[in-house]
Amino acid sequence: MAKRKKSKGFSSWSLLAVGFIFGIVFTFVLFKFYDFGKPLPKQPQRPPVSNIPPVEDIPQEPPAEPLIHPTEPRVYPVKKTRVAIVIDDMGTDMKKLRELVLLGEPVTIAIMPNQRFSSQTAEEAHTKGLEVIMHLPMEPKDAGEHNPGTDALLTTMTINDIKARVEEDLKTVPHASGINNHMGSKFTEQDAQMRAVLQVIKKNNMFFLDSKTSSNSIAGKLAKELGVKNMDRNVFLDNNRDVKYIKGQIAQAVAIAKKRGHAIAIGHPYPETIEALKESVSALEKDGVEIVRLSDLME
Repeated sequence: MAKRKKSKGFSSWSLLAVGFIFGIVFTFVLFKFYDFGKPLPKQPQRPPVSNIPPVEDIPQEPPAEPLIHPTEPRVYPVKKTRVAIVIDDMGTDMKKLRELVLLGEPVTIAIMPNQRFSSQTAEEAHTKGLEVIMHLPMEPKDAGEHNPGTDALLTTMTINDIKARVEEDLKTVPHASGINNHMGSKFTEQDAQMRAVLQVIKKNNMFFLDSKTSSNSIAGKLAKELGVKNMDRNVFLDNNRDVKYIKGQIAQAVAIAKKRGHAIAIGHPYPETIEALKESVSALEKDGVEIVRLSDLME
């Protein structure tokens, strides 16, 4: 009987044994070096694509207006009624100026030129914050009854003399921002003469207040023609030197101002006028009336 030849290579049992051993080694290495409790690392993610524009590009809605109850009407600021008070004939008595300063209101001081205290009055009034204008004497129609003074402008003067006189008068009233006429019912009706005065006023960048001593005055018309700031007086306060009367005139000026927005009242440094102003100032403030510098109305 012939002998069976032994097969070369590994038998199936040998292969199975090798595989089993390899599996044990792999399992040992896997458990030794790998931590099953550790979470898998997260993969970096790209930010999501958004169609929302940046904050600065998003149109912003205006804030909503606060609701107003229908029974509570909207309140608007009230514009004050403005009154300018001009005190004429200053420059002869410093005491009168100091009494006016004590009013605590911006009254306008109209100073006669070439008087004993013209310059001193102008300087002190300016220092105290009061506006200064020159109260320029002019020829009236009834010069026999109303003397305008030796330095008054006369209708018989030449144009050059009128201009020179006004310039010289201004040197005695420093800080003057404007001019108003003292008397002048005749002079303010004359075209050439009044034009000469206004030309000097324009040259010095000043304004003109027509005291309206004549209803036929052409000063305002000429001032507009020449481009000079100007206004007319509305009320004379103290034709009657009585406190009650003067307070009534102040009330009239206020009534005009409430209708037109402003008014100009002219008075004098009489004791009665100063007393009437003292008694009226607080009431004017409560009534919504503001006393202002004359130049405030010339804007």
